[in-house]
Amino acid sequence: MPGVPLPFVLLILIPGGATPSFPRDLVAQSTVGLAATAAYPRFGGLRGDNATAQRGLDFQHMLRVNGTLFVAARDHIFAFELGQERGTLHPARHVTWEPRDRDNCAMRGRRQDECHNYIRVLVPRDAGTLLACGTNGFSPLCRTYQASSLAQEGEELSGQARCPFDAKQSIVALFADGSLYSATVADFQASDAVIYRSLSPGRPPLRSLKYSSRWLQEPHFVQALPYGPHVYFFFREVAVELSALGKVLVARVARVCRNDRGGSPRVLERRWTSFLKVRLQCALPGDTVFYFDVLEAVTPPCALHGRPAVLALFGTQPNSIPGSAVCAFYLADVERAFEGPFAEPRGGTGTWIPVPEDRVPHPRPGCCAGMGTATGVVTSGDFPDETLAFAKEHPLLHGAVAPAGGRPLFTRTGTRSCLAARDPYCVWLPPRGCVPFSEDLPSGFEQDVEGSPGTTGTCQDTPAAGDSDGDLAHGVRGAGPAAPVTVAVPVLVGCVLGAFALGALLTGLLATCCHRPAVPKCPPQPPAAPQPPAPRLYPLLPPQGDPGGLRDPPELPTPEATPPQQVTEPRRGHLTRLGCPEPPGPGPPQKAALEELLQRLHGPGGSGWPVTPPATNRVQPGAPFSGNPPAPLCGTLRRLDVPPDSPPPPRRPLALSLSLGGAPARPPGLGRGLTRMHSLGGTCTPGGTPWGPHPLERSLSMKPPMLPKPSMVPEAPGRP
Repeated sequence: MPGVPLPFVLLILIPGGATPSFPRDLVAQSTVGLAATAAYPRFGGLRGDNATAQRGLDFQHMLRVNGTLFVAARDHIFAFELGQERGTLHPARHVTWEPRDRDNCAMRGRRQDECHNYIRVLVPRDAGTLLACGTNGFSPLCRTYQASSLAQEGEELSGQARCPFDAKQSIVALFADGSLYSATVADFQASDAVIYRSLSPGRPPLRSLKYSSRWLQEPHFVQALPYGPHVYFFFREVAVELSALGKVLVARVARVCRNDRGGSPRVLERRWTSFLKVRLQCALPGDTVFYFDVLEAVTPPCALHGRPAVLALFGTQPNSIPGSAVCAFYLADVERAFEGPFAEPRGGTGTWIPVPEDRVPHPRPGCCAGMGTATGVVTSGDFPDETLAFAKEHPLLHGAVAPAGGRPLFTRTGTRSCLAARDPYCVWLPPRGCVPFSEDLPSGFEQDVEGSPGTTGTCQDTPAAGDSDGDLAHGVRGAGPAAPVTVAVPVLVGCVLGAFALGALLTGLLATCCHRPAVPKCPPQPPAAPQPPAPRLYPLLPPQGDPGGLRDPPELPTPEATPPQQVTEPRRGHLTRLGCPEPPGPGPPQKAALEELLQRLHGPGGSGWPVTPPATNRVQPGAPFSGNPPAPLCGTLRRLDVPPDSPPPPRRPLALSLSLGGAPARPPGLGRGLTRMHSLGGTCTPGGTPWGPHPLERSLSMKPPMLPKPSMVPEAPGRP
């Protein structure tokens, strides 16, 4: 995409260029200043009641019935006669209604000033009685009073769904056809918004769908009006169809049928079957529409150009430019909007589209029984389930109600946030205040579009002390004859380049002055002393060519050369005791023992078969055979039955016998009298090594083994 020339961009940014200015506000026909109101009578409280004079009255609602003005306040209801003299303003009668249990309200975490009884509902029930409902310390109650004397009639009623719990929550109420229509919140947490009908003779109560964002989403109710066969509710709420844009407030008008009796036992039982709502649009037309969406107040029906209409006061979004507008709506246009298409969300996109007419069931959802397309339906409970189900899921209508004349009757947007709002179309002119920008403005105005740090006030601020020239916001002053402020472009560019060069120079000087010498490295550490090898847990493998293990054992380290024993963790399955050496292996059989055995075999009286060895050499169970008496154990048992990491040594014959000539001979098979004995510990022999070889030894069982018959048996002495 080709670049845009810089002069063209600067031309667009110049205020008042090609962009039209914001529409001028209409001037009111008459205004009354604050000083003029001091001449009017003022009501400051009851005579002799210092509490009302000191804490105020907290007016909640006003009602005019004939020549009497009823004022609902905190803990009181006042009645003023409008025909009295203007010099004094005192109530002709009043009612004091205080909450019964303030301690319980305080235990719920509420402040003391919230635990009063704020009278939020005061509506005429009939020609002679009034219905009053108060918060009653977050436990709402309702009473009936005589209009002439303010005397209570009947018993108290629960105020739930008829009066809010908190004085800051909205409420509208009216009587129509003997029934009370109210719109408020029905729970302590203010999460259940409800449009409710109660006190109906012979009819059950009806309410809106509970916890449904499509029906009501954080509403603030403003007005309730009966008109024709319907009751209309004006309110503002968070728009569910604009949820993709965040929390956007819109103005609504909803209606219900007076003869609505609820749905069938299957769908919308004791719920409104005729509830529908549509948007009220109060906006300034143009290429970009500017909306006033926050509904503040609505008047009762009045005649406008010979047609019934209502006047509504609107404001702007909380994060928008502050402003207000008055729009008029013909009630015929409101009724026509409820005949438009229904709206529904397009799957998963957040966009709401109109429902095709061929998908709308018959009779049309939201209509009154016995009227229009539902002429043949006797009561609302007789509607088909298809109609009731569609009405339950589609309470919102597509489109909006346009104001009378297509634009607001009155707007006011220039009274405030000017400088602080950084509005390019608003300037501060000392003689006239905040005015829209135009080419014919005199010089000397002030404007702040970039947000100067000193911009803290509004256009209505007064000059601060010490500002002789009348500066209010210390913003960018426009060129004027008294104090022209201009800066040449070459000077500005030179200042920027000089500042950059000066900063680079200072940075280099600081880096040079603050340079530190390199820190010498630490001398290399000497290599660690070699660690002695860990002692072996198992004997070395026997040398090749010595199957009998009869050679001399390998040379073992002397005690002086043996390094001190280290504490190591034993392997799993081993039992060891530190500091206890093992004896060396048994080695080959002693020569004296062999000669004694031969003497027994060949000596006089010998039978030629092995005999039982002496008692001193008898092999005990669990001990190795040796010619020496067994040495006492010096420690706990040591288990070496777990195979080592290295491969096991080659097996050698367990049964060894000597031929008559004294040479070793291999028996033909494994001797039955031989058994494998595991090492069970070592002796504390001085000079012994704890890890010597442990070859398998011969042991004699109690039963002599069966040896092969010799080829030549010596002749026994004394035998022929």
